[in-house]
Amino acid sequence: MSVTWQEPVTIRPIGVVVSEFKDFTQKTSYEAESVVSVREDLTDGLLGLEHFSHIYVLYYQNRRKDWQKFVKWAGTDEQILTMPLVGEPSCKGIYTSRAPARPSGIGSCVVELLRREGNRLYVRGLDAFDGTPVLDIKIYIPRYDCFPLADAPLHWCNRHDLSTTSRLLHWDTMNVGLTLGLRAGQRAMRELGLGRSDFKRAQVVGGNFFAQGVEGVTGCSVLHGTMSFTDKAESIAAWKVRLETEAGAVDLRLHDRLYAGADEVLSVSDEVLFSAVERLPALREA
Repeated sequence: MSVTWQEPVTIRPIGVVVSEFKDFTQKTSYEAESVVSVREDLTDGLLGLEHFSHIYVLYYQNRRKDWQKFVKWAGTDEQILTMPLVGEPSCKGIYTSRAPARPSGIGSCVVELLRREGNRLYVRGLDAFDGTPVLDIKIYIPRYDCFPLADAPLHWCNRHDLSTTSRLLHWDTMNVGLTLGLRAGQRAMRELGLGRSDFKRAQVVGGNFFAQGVEGVTGCSVLHGTMSFTDKAESIAAWKVRLETEAGAVDLRLHDRLYAGADEVLSVSDEVLFSAVERLPALREA
């Protein structure tokens, strides 16, 4: 009889992770070493595994609720299908991420196998917590498992500092934050009646690509000392822009919402984008 998606599947773990990685307050390090301790009754199944340099480790994400609380997604028993905001206010489904709260609860990782001692596998690069149940192990074979020409959004897994992102347009994945910055910079310039060549300074709080958008419109730049930037990977309600000259200044804040893409950011009104636009008096002479 075939199994359908409505029926639960029961899997007995083959082992457990032993690691210094204890909770979500610790940053994952793919250089860290850990141990996969396999059940002793399965030791013979590991014969010859030590001749492989890398293996797949499949495990059960038994700390999903902890992650849900860590990213402040608590207070609901609903399944997480879209990602909480992490750096950029764009919609992202759970299957376009490597988040530790998948609907199936199954996590996977390719790790370097350092050595085998009986039923203990010493590995490098495992992103599972101490005590995580291991569901399966599979050998990694470059000929079949590596696809160098596979497509992925540009710089999908990279995060750069501002001086680098100011030189790159990661339009594939960061278009929303960038476009919000363009709109914010444009509105601030219009409020003050400024042109790009006029002297001004900017203070920006928000995502890296939001700051890049403000830079693109206003001409202010961290590299030139005319922009201060605070990276705040939280709700965009906390993101803001202050543009100032000797004649006056303006503060802008954004509404807390997600956008499907740059086209939506470009099409909505200022009232939808901005929660506050406040004119400030002229700056005093130093």
